[in-house]
Amino acid sequence: MKLSIKYLAIVALFFTFTFAATAQRGDRQPKDPATMAEKQTTRMVEDLSLDATQTAQVQAINLTYAQKIQEARENNEGDRAAMKEIKAAINTEKSAEMQQVLTEAQFQTYTEMEANRGKGKRKGKGKRGKEKGGERNKK
Repeated sequence: MKLSIKYLAIVALFFTFTFAATAQRGDRQPKDPATMAEKQTTRMVEDLSLDATQTAQVQAINLTYAQKIQEARENNEGDRAAMKEIKAAINTEKSAEMQQVLTEAQFQTYTEMEANRGKGKRKGKGKRGKEKGGERNKK
């Protein structure tokens, strides 16, 4: 009896720690390219005040490049360095196409948005022991 209770307690602890580890990682499955493109376009319409023609063109561009990124992810799964280079090349191409569609002021705002993208998500968090506000505490 005591052995089975200990066994159940160990199994319960195992599942608890597994669940906690999974919850911290979150859902990291890549989203559907159409969903990603729609989300990007919606954000751009709000932030850049796009007209109807621009919205349609931006939607098409976003969808094209979301599909390219998904294809690159599938072909380079696990190779982070290659993926980083590919994404940089794809974003350069996308930026060139956006420049053709957007006005000068809109494109300036777009480039600022792209430069700041992702920086707010990890605000206050650092790599490997760095704390809020800078370097690790020194002794």
